[in-house]
Amino acid sequence: MPPTSEEIQAQLGAAQGLWTHTPVDYAGNETGVGAPAGAPANASQGYVGMISRSSGVVTQSGPAGAPVISGVQLYGTITATTIDIIFILNSVPTSCRVNYGTTQAAASNKAGAAASGSQMVQLTGLTTLTKYYISVQATNASGTTVTILYVVTTK
Repeated sequence: MPPTSEEIQAQLGAAQGLWTHTPVDYAGNETGVGAPAGAPANASQGYVGMISRSSGVVTQSGPAGAPVISGVQLYGTITATTIDIIFILNSVPTSCRVNYGTTQAAASNKAGAAASGSQMVQLTGLTTLTKYYISVQATNASGTTVTILYVVTTK
């Protein structure tokens, strides 16, 4: 049974009452469609991550003083072996990287620049027609911020 409007309003949490995944029916009645990695079951379980809203791109932040990551997007065309990820860091990190892999562990990584502002990291040598899980990670003396997992399939 679908939730009532009162139940939906009661789900205001860190996601600020907005769903953090695309409006797809994940109930299993659509052939071949499943929930993406990290998709919340309701708005109170969601959090501000790698999503866009009509008001602009939302940011992801870690502990107080840790780098803030915003504007995470795919840049250009996804090819059979390459994915370009762009993002913005609000401060200079001591380290920055894009984590990726064919499982949610995203065990491989490629370094970004230890600089604030806009960055692009190109993932190369990927396998054709393969689903990859990707997150951006930045660290400074105050802590580490890691975005939610983003799921992309190569061509």
